[in-house]
Amino acid sequence: MTGRCIVLLAACAALLAAGLSTGAPLYYALSAAAGAIIVASLFSAACALLSLRVKAQLPRLHAQRGENVSLRLKIRHAGFLPVAALELTLISAGGAEVYDVEGSPFRWHAQSFDIPCPHRGVYSAGVQSAAAADVFGLFSLRRKITDCMFTVEVAPRAYRTEAMELGAGETGPEAPNRSAEDDSSPSGIREWKDGDELKKIHWKLSMRRRELVVRTYEESAKPDFLILMDLSPIGALRSQEMAIEDAVCEAAASAAMAHLSAGYPVRMPMSGSRPVECSGRSQQDLPRFIDALTTVQFDCAYPFEQLLAVEMRRMQRTGGAALITPRLTARTADFAMQMRRSGLRVRLNWITESRGGDANEIVARLSLSGVEVVRINPYAAAR
Repeated sequence: MTGRCIVLLAACAALLAAGLSTGAPLYYALSAAAGAIIVASLFSAACALLSLRVKAQLPRLHAQRGENVSLRLKIRHAGFLPVAALELTLISAGGAEVYDVEGSPFRWHAQSFDIPCPHRGVYSAGVQSAAAADVFGLFSLRRKITDCMFTVEVAPRAYRTEAMELGAGETGPEAPNRSAEDDSSPSGIREWKDGDELKKIHWKLSMRRRELVVRTYEESAKPDFLILMDLSPIGALRSQEMAIEDAVCEAAASAAMAHLSAGYPVRMPMSGSRPVECSGRSQQDLPRFIDALTTVQFDCAYPFEQLLAVEMRRMQRTGGAALITPRLTARTADFAMQMRRSGLRVRLNWITESRGGDANEIVARLSLSGVEVVRINPYAAAR
């Protein structure tokens, strides 16, 4: 019921009161006419809305961020009284939008709508509700549509970026703790050296020779590349969160694409509430990374620095790493510099629109330590 209907109801009641007090037939006639208009308006809107049938098709359930998917609708209603408008509310990753639709009774009408996909993730898209209004503007009725919803997966975009040149033989103060060897391909033995892992000791032969000897292994063709993302909650407005999440995931997808194309094995552990690790060795494995980044949630209960501390113990065959975070802290910088000192090539992707402030000192320290720092503006990347 609209404000116009309330005014007309008040006028109808006043005319009826005047007719009862004076007995004049004119007042009764005018009151009856106003009441008839109200009843007819309610009936026309309710009949059109309750008889409305909507059939929906969404041919594409997968899209890339920034694309549109086409929603095809067939609409029909059996309301024989005229209505002013029929509206459908369509929801998608971009929010809810209201569209006018054709509403001639007893005929199917086909219409198509472009559903925008501005953010990566898994979203519901389709027709959420319908509304009908009468020609006098007295009533605007709405009901939910329950069978016209679809699940759309929006993948992040991978842009072109340079792969880092990774060397298996990188050296540094902490290089003895790392190895470019393939543990699955033993090739011989040698004497024990400081920094060798205990699991590589050949115990039977060492007891026979009365000196420690270790197994040697064939070197990997190329060292691994590691992608580490900060998946802790961002804590901003939802629109800002989505833009930052897009930038983090697209930086990871781009790094994976560049290094897989260069022939490097890539690992990408994701430490959300449901930890998983994605890995691949060639360009054909890129869809696996894209699928993982499409569905990943930013809900890690632990700080990014804790993930870095854990992964530092698993870098025996790692030649380079990309750290991706919207928070540049002194501890994150310390871990990045420690990785660089151990012989890794390190690229830190900082998701920020800031160009100044106290963080510039941290960036300068990182650059002097040989860590490559790349600033990514999430709001520029969102366009």
